[in-house]
Amino acid sequence: MGRYGTGERAMRGLRLHLAERLCVTVALLVISGCAIADFDLEPTEAGPGVPRISNFRIEPPVVDRGGQTVLRFDFRDDDGDVMDVYLGVRGEVKDFTFATGLASTLLSRGRYYGQKEGTAAEAITISIERRFAPLTSEEREYQGLAVEPERTQQEIAGIRIYEVFVVDEKGQVSNRLQARVTVQ
Repeated sequence: MGRYGTGERAMRGLRLHLAERLCVTVALLVISGCAIADFDLEPTEAGPGVPRISNFRIEPPVVDRGGQTVLRFDFRDDDGDVMDVYLGVRGEVKDFTFATGLASTLLSRGRYYGQKEGTAAEAITISIERRFAPLTSEEREYQGLAVEPERTQQEIAGIRIYEVFVVDEKGQVSNRLQARVTVQ
């Protein structure tokens, strides 16, 4: 007889044990930062001509579902050749589910070119979606229904953690900064 006994009860005990270990492992990875996926562009080591950003904030920090907010951060680039501002979703908490490392996207291009320092301000609309996953055949039998894999329900409440960085004309990537917004 194994550690968890025999038969169906043993299998349930083993599944529960494995699920608990998986939850602990994921929690440790999230706490340590290892579960957060890297974006495409790695920051360039600080030095002459490498852009730097600071003081990233989201105004207002609490927004209604589907509402607008402004992302602001200060930048400095001695060459004045900041070309691109990127925005990434570093994390999202919705319905007690935490997702990390969603891909970064180009937020603006060339808007700050020629400026050696200043404050960038970019307006965005915030909505968080809930995606419904398809049920397993066992769950469908128990509940007597199925959920379509692509069906979504938009504009639910949650917390979103954004990350910004800039890239100059030479391809040098600034440091990255994070801020969060609460969607109600």
